[in-house]
Amino acid sequence: MQNLIRILGDRHAGFILCMMVVVNLIVGSLVMNSYPDLYPKFFHLDLNYFFRPVRIEHAWLYALLLTFTLFGINLLACIAESVARVVNNRGGRLKEYAALLFHVALVFAMLSHLIEGFYGSTQQLPITAEGVELPELGKTRVESLQNIFHPDGSLKDTQVTLSFDRPGGQQVSKEIAFNEPAIFDKGRRQVVMLSGQTIPSGLVIARNPDNREFTLKAGESLPLENGGLLLRGFFETGNGLPYAQFLWHPDNGSLQQRIMVLEAGAPHSQIEIDGISYRFNRITEAPFIIAIVRYNPAIPLMLVSLILASIATVMLIRWLATRNVS
Repeated sequence: MQNLIRILGDRHAGFILCMMVVVNLIVGSLVMNSYPDLYPKFFHLDLNYFFRPVRIEHAWLYALLLTFTLFGINLLACIAESVARVVNNRGGRLKEYAALLFHVALVFAMLSHLIEGFYGSTQQLPITAEGVELPELGKTRVESLQNIFHPDGSLKDTQVTLSFDRPGGQQVSKEIAFNEPAIFDKGRRQVVMLSGQTIPSGLVIARNPDNREFTLKAGESLPLENGGLLLRGFFETGNGLPYAQFLWHPDNGSLQQRIMVLEAGAPHSQIEIDGISYRFNRITEAPFIIAIVRYNPAIPLMLVSLILASIATVMLIRWLATRNVS
C-alpha cells in the first residue's frame, strides 16, 4: 500500500501533470478564440455546456478534466504520504506542516472549481423598475439609479438601489455599484451590475382645451374619451426624428393608428382623439440595469482553501524566520 501511494504521489509525475493542465488551458483558449460562434462573447463557467452535446471542438476540455483528475489523485497520494511522514516524525518542522496544508488547500480549490462548473450558474439579464423574477432571490426591481461624474464630466460610478421580494415574504433592499455587488446566502449568490441607465418608459400628453395631463406607459392602454389609447412604443424616422406610435380603440369602432412627434411645438407633435387634440408634453424615464446573477455553491470550499493556504503561509514564514535565526 505504501509503495502504491509513493508511486501515485510521485513529485515528478505531479509536475508533469501540472504542466499538462497548463497546456490544456492554453489550447482551450486558442480553440475558444477560433470558434467565436460556438463560444459566445459572454461565456459563463458552465462545464455542462461542453457535454450538451459532446463535440470534437471540446476535446481540449475532456483532456483537461482527465488530466485534472490524475493531478488530483497525485495530490491526494502526496497528502497521504505527507500525513504518514508527519505522524512518524512527531517533532516535524513547520515546513512539513506548511507543505501539507498547501496541498490540502489546493485540493479544496480544485474541488470547488469542479463544483462551481457543474452545479453553479451565471446569467446575464436586464433588471427594470417593473421587476424580474430571479431564482431564490424573488422579484427584483430597480428602485433608483444615480450616476456620479468626475469633474470633467466622465462617468465615475453608478449607484443603484435594488429591492428583492424574497420567496419567504421578506423584503430586502440592497445598494449596489460597479464594484459593489449585492450578496446573498453568505456569498453563494451575487447580483453584479455591468451597466446602468434610464430608458423611456412612458409618455405624458396634455389635452389642449384644459391642459390636463395624462400619463401613458408603453404597452398599457389608458381609458381616454370614449375609448382607450395604447402607447405601442418609441421609434425614430430615417433622419433620426423620434416619434411615438399609438393605437386608438374607440368604444364603437375599429382600431386606428396615431403618430406623435416627440418634440414640443414641432409639426405633428399633436394627435386628435375623438375630436379633441392632445399635444406632446414630456417623456417619462425608468431606471434600468444590465446585471450578472451568479450562483456558486462552492464558496464555502473556496473559503476553506483560502484559510488553509493563509495558515500555511504564516507557518512557512515562521519556519524561515526560525531558520535564519539559527
